[in-house]
Amino acid sequence: MEVKRLIAKKASVGEIDNGTFVKKEGFVSSYVLTNLGRRLSRVRVLGLIVDKFISPDERYATITLDDSTDTIRCKAFVNTKIFDGFGAGDLVDIFGKIREYNGEVYIIPEIVKKAEPNLETLRILELERIFREQRKKIKKIQELQKQTSDLNELKTIVKQFMILEDAEGILEAQKVLENLAEEKVTSSSETKSKILNLIGNLDKGKGADYQEILTKSGLPENDVDFAIQDLLESGVCFEPTPGKIKKL
Repeated sequence: MEVKRLIAKKASVGEIDNGTFVKKEGFVSSYVLTNLGRRLSRVRVLGLIVDKFISPDERYATITLDDSTDTIRCKAFVNTKIFDGFGAGDLVDIFGKIREYNGEVYIIPEIVKKAEPNLETLRILELERIFREQRKKIKKIQELQKQTSDLNELKTIVKQFMILEDAEGILEAQKVLENLAEEKVTSSSETKSKILNLIGNLDKGKGADYQEILTKSGLPENDVDFAIQDLLESGVCFEPTPGKIKKL
């Protein structure tokens, strides 16, 4: 079976880090699915080296790349000489494959080149154009979705306007974002229910103490604050005195 070499897509570190890693098996390449529906398997990233590490046996090395949108590590196994001549402060253009291990998305470098400072501005403009074109594709798909809810029919129509693979990435991203939104709603509802039960259990007559609610909940402070604020605004609870929360 012939495996086609994937084109290295220009990408920002931010869209890689904020995307969702999709694991594939066999000859199908894994990829990061960005929020705009771009599937990134092989990328070209421009950034500043802010850190470099080489193991004592020189069989493992990393550089950390910063492109002002976020940071990402590039890892070399065995072939660590690919980073020779590069160090902190160098602006580099890296071609490589996206990989993931233990929750960390990183790049396996294939080519590392020093870049001229003016390339940084050019790359920003190129990425802005890429994102703008991607948003146009998203808008077109949303318009077509109003015409048909049948996925196969939609794919047939959309091929008139863009590459099918691009459309499939956008549709996949839509599904991922919908699932995340549903999970967020479920999580928020569960948090409010937990906080409401705690308020009832901790209230000895004058209301439950905020600090005790926070400690007993075991939840991040922001989550507790949002839940309590929502309960207060919806009229389920009230604040008889500062720092005390009481159920109606």
